[in-house]
Amino acid sequence: MSLYNPDTGAIPDGIPYIALLSQRDLSLQVPVNYVNLPGVSLTPACFAHQRYEDAAAAKCFSNLLATGFRRFEIDLYWDVTRRLWSLCPVELGSTASLSDSTASDPGQSAQTSLASLASGSLAGRAKDHIGTPTSNVIARQTTAESSSSSAEASQTPTPSLNIPSISTTATLSAGTVTTAVATGNAATTSNALSAESSAGTLIEAGPYTCTTGLNFDLFTDILSTYLNNTETDLNATTRYLIMNMHAAAPASDPTASAHTPSTDSLPRDSNLLSSILATNNSAYLYTPTKLQSQRADLNASGSWFSVARASQPDAAYYLVNQDGGHASTQDGWPSESFIELQSAERLLAGYGTVDPQLRAYNYSGDAALIFPQGSLQAPRDVASSADGIQTGCFYQSGVEALSSVNSSWAISNVSDASSPYLPEEASNLTSCGIAPMLNTTLDNVTAAENYQPYQAFAYATIWAWGQGEPRNNSDAADDGEDDDDDFRCAALNATQGRWQAADCTRTHHGACRIAHQPYQWQISGSKGYYMKVSDGCGDNTTFATPRTALENTYLVAAWREYLQDHHDDDDNDDNDELLWLNFNDLDASTCWVIGQNTTCPYLPQRRDVDREVVVPTVAAVIVFVLAALTVFVKCAANRQSSRRKRRRRDDGWDYEGVPS
Repeated sequence: MSLYNPDTGAIPDGIPYIALLSQRDLSLQVPVNYVNLPGVSLTPACFAHQRYEDAAAAKCFSNLLATGFRRFEIDLYWDVTRRLWSLCPVELGSTASLSDSTASDPGQSAQTSLASLASGSLAGRAKDHIGTPTSNVIARQTTAESSSSSAEASQTPTPSLNIPSISTTATLSAGTVTTAVATGNAATTSNALSAESSAGTLIEAGPYTCTTGLNFDLFTDILSTYLNNTETDLNATTRYLIMNMHAAAPASDPTASAHTPSTDSLPRDSNLLSSILATNNSAYLYTPTKLQSQRADLNASGSWFSVARASQPDAAYYLVNQDGGHASTQDGWPSESFIELQSAERLLAGYGTVDPQLRAYNYSGDAALIFPQGSLQAPRDVASSADGIQTGCFYQSGVEALSSVNSSWAISNVSDASSPYLPEEASNLTSCGIAPMLNTTLDNVTAAENYQPYQAFAYATIWAWGQGEPRNNSDAADDGEDDDDDFRCAALNATQGRWQAADCTRTHHGACRIAHQPYQWQISGSKGYYMKVSDGCGDNTTFATPRTALENTYLVAAWREYLQDHHDDDDNDDNDELLWLNFNDLDASTCWVIGQNTTCPYLPQRRDVDREVVVPTVAAVIVFVLAALTVFVKCAANRQSSRRKRRRRDDGWDYEGVPS
């Protein structure tokens, strides 16, 4: 059985699948630090009842990966008695039976040490633009370095804004046996705390119930299986992992503070977090070493500006330093298109909080693979209520310069499970350019017990499409609309602030981006059909579509302001609240693309030989149809003439042909 094994309903399907896929594609060229994505803390989502069981945890991890969460925060506990990173907050081994020199976890025998990783070459899986593995094998990982200075990623400070809101080896066990262990302050241990305990044995330690098989290795194995299983999926996405480092509490007093491990008992070699991550996930890791190298020379082979334009991160989002023909940046990040489609990598890992007991941990040993604290997240102080985000939103009327709207890596914890407007809060945070981080248990159930409330939270962060969108033509017909296959163009609804599939043959104003700036929008000077509305965009503007939630929020504000200022104009119908966006599925149904004449990138490309066969065939069909029409018209004329002669009348009847 696969370690990644979500419930069937947890996997996006139908309209949610299309919405998530198209939203991923919209942001492919935006640097990843400006694409705010839903996140979840695994402790409240998977271990709400203080039960740390490997089988239930595997189901929980799988469901959260499937439902649409993109950021994961995991609490790791260094269990000095077993020399491993556990997800259980309590030491589960007998310290008397282990020594510093010989203690090891059998499950880690197959791990690759950081030293051997640095000296070896890593085979990769390069992919083409539609996610299909290619035959070209490329190095997926740069050489690991021990210097921590090489892994430092610069972080632009986030300004304080008070802005009103716009409305494949692990073994799983069921774990059925419960063994009593020392509780309270009793300084005793039992055979249940030996390193040889069965992974299926449930060990009670104070308020916690744990199995010995639940460790970081299990999580990374599931993550690796998920990344491998979805490697060629259309909606394959990048994931972010934040690791909080703790020291496990002693078994003699599970609720007490953990002891500070001695230097000799701290993690080393194969027990370093980077080594465990690299064991099964090295091929997927985008690393600090690679980021620093690419920032230093943007034009170098394999760097951001050396690839096709569709994979280049939009330079409007970061400062580019030009020194002659040499381009570099200090604050830029690559786009998901570059990381995933060019480098074939899908995982970024960084440190979260670190207990004081682990201050002496060997961070330099991880520096090549794990991002420093603060590199992948910037907590944002936010005040919210039933009316929306009161303070902390990155949208501010009249403030459109990117330097004043620095939402880089912004996150905010959502931790009030009793809040009746939890999905609305997730939606509002997303619209404000802030990644909502779910840090509470929903409906008093874990994601293993019921994935649905967690899926609803993740889906609430879909910022582009409205409820039930993008609808298809049959849905439009069911709603009383004409079923004419014209509902293939995206339009922004001013009231909802979200998008809907609209009839491409109707006339609306269009969204025009000013000077390619993310947050500066103008409404076209005239209305037009979808394929013609770009003519109405003025000088230094282009017909465009929002690519992030915050870009959309700025466009919503500009569109509402325009409607308010022009509500008395003759050419503005009171009911015309739709604004054309440069987004459509005209080339292939349900394949939404940016650009009026863009082809779907997920369809097999037609060969010239195919076109040579098709064109003559089509021409022959046209000639045949024209010939048939000619005969038909002549016959009809002859019949009319014959009738007129027989009836001897001068008046005839009108022939209704094809309109010119």
